[in-house]
Amino acid sequence: MRIKSDREKMTVRSEAMRYWRSIHNKYSLLNGFNRQRRNAMVKKQRQRIKDRNNMSIFFVLVFMLVFVVILVVEVFFIDEHRTGMLFGNKRPSAFDPIGDIPDYFMEDKKLVGQLEIDTYRRQELSVKSKTGNNERFYRKNVDETHLMARVTGNLVKSVHGIAKVDWLNMLGLKEITYFGSNSSATDGEWQPVFYTKHKFFVYSAYYDDRKGKIIRVIGATQTKKSDRVWCKYWYSNSSTLILNGAIKIIRENWNLKFSACFIACPLIIYKNGKQPIPPPESVSIMADPGGNATNKLRVMNLDVNKEEVKNSFAVCVKPLHFDYNNVNQVVEFIELNKILGVEHFTLYNHTIGKDVDCILRQYVDQGLVNILPWKLDIKSQKEIRTEGLFASLNDCLYRYMYQYKYILMIDLDEYIVPHANTSLPQLLRYLHTKADARKIGAISFQNSFFYLQWPDDPSSASLPPLVTLRKTRRRQRFHPHKQRSKYIAVTPFVVEAGNHFVWEFLPGKGTLNVPNEVAFLHHYRVCEFGGDDCVRNPRITDTAMYRYKDTLVKAYTTNMNHLAHICTLETTSKEKSVWTLG
Repeated sequence: MRIKSDREKMTVRSEAMRYWRSIHNKYSLLNGFNRQRRNAMVKKQRQRIKDRNNMSIFFVLVFMLVFVVILVVEVFFIDEHRTGMLFGNKRPSAFDPIGDIPDYFMEDKKLVGQLEIDTYRRQELSVKSKTGNNERFYRKNVDETHLMARVTGNLVKSVHGIAKVDWLNMLGLKEITYFGSNSSATDGEWQPVFYTKHKFFVYSAYYDDRKGKIIRVIGATQTKKSDRVWCKYWYSNSSTLILNGAIKIIRENWNLKFSACFIACPLIIYKNGKQPIPPPESVSIMADPGGNATNKLRVMNLDVNKEEVKNSFAVCVKPLHFDYNNVNQVVEFIELNKILGVEHFTLYNHTIGKDVDCILRQYVDQGLVNILPWKLDIKSQKEIRTEGLFASLNDCLYRYMYQYKYILMIDLDEYIVPHANTSLPQLLRYLHTKADARKIGAISFQNSFFYLQWPDDPSSASLPPLVTLRKTRRRQRFHPHKQRSKYIAVTPFVVEAGNHFVWEFLPGKGTLNVPNEVAFLHHYRVCEFGGDDCVRNPRITDTAMYRYKDTLVKAYTTNMNHLAHICTLETTSKEKSVWTLG
């Protein structure tokens, strides 16, 4: 038996080592690959976790940003805004005379710029209208009784009789009333414009010569793509004249199907200089220039002396509806505003109860109140905003433009109350010392809620049911101007009135924003969003109305005793527990 030498043993050992080293290298490569796979999976998982964390951080930041924006709006905007008036050393001495630049400006020239007078002689009136390449010519001889039309270009196709049955059914009428030269014109009454593709109504007409002479008709029509209309002028010598009318939708319509509108009928044609048309006694709005008129409005403000406009105050209230019959509120509203300096009230009657109707008629007999009918055949809130309230506000504006210089556009639960003075005339005199009165087109007052859910003032237990004396707790924060605010319109300078602010002024006029230390709007109502959550808002006690307590209680008691006898009023059990008539 041969014994291996040491050299041979070393050789075998080396080969074995090489063999095991090769096996180790193979497994090391496999382990390294597995390690790389594991590392890649771990890295991908970590990236997913990182992405989720980043997304969570993003959402948290967005939420915090929204919260900060809400907080900033609440703290800095819905707060006691001052607009530069020096009061109690709280503000700089500089005073901005116009706190609000007019939002919109409309040139009436643009409404009638496409029209051109062809001839105007004693025995003949004729007008030529140009629209693109089409030219229409209408002539009316003074001594004739019917309209004659000569057409060049496209033929004017009369739509008389089209959809007649639909119109009658739509309005619940059995027959159509036509107006002629001998028919009496109306004012303050909704009348239809027949033969349009949609509902179209007109209410009143006013002569307006402040920005280019026009007849401004208050109406209601489709918000978008309203049908074209014509203005038919009626003169006292039985002559007539037909012109294109321009429709301007009154803003703040909430994008509902129908809106209040102006129909501008021109009296000055801007073509080759100014060429006048004499203002008519009445006007009809027509969809068919060759058809019969289904409305005829008396033109108001023709013979007015603008120099005799009184520096006095009137109130305009939007249409009363839902058989409104709150006797106490009406009497308190009228009597308190009289104390504040208001001389006249205008209300629009959509539907009111018998008690309020009787009371208002007593005020009408005193010359203090004017009630106008408001039967607009368009569905409120579904087709048009709140009984077409913007038509009523602008009708009231133009109706009293040359009778009362200052008109308060407020509701029956709102009062513009001076806090640095005791009456509206005193307030105006004070404001005119701080701003240039020639530039003020409206005076805006911030809103503060006196929620009815808050407890009554303890000292009002023995008083009549007067909400302005019962509710002395108000919300601490004020809404900014243009949000819930109300205003006093300086009537000669306003073109288009809105609910919370004026939409359009004459050039160079604007809104004066009044600081709440001087005056603000007292608004007495339940929580605006329903429920009782509003009572959690921070509140303070405001007894400014108690300055008028004795005068108001006396006026209210005297009038209610008198009216209760005439109108046979009965107090509710709740009212009897607090106060009994007579």
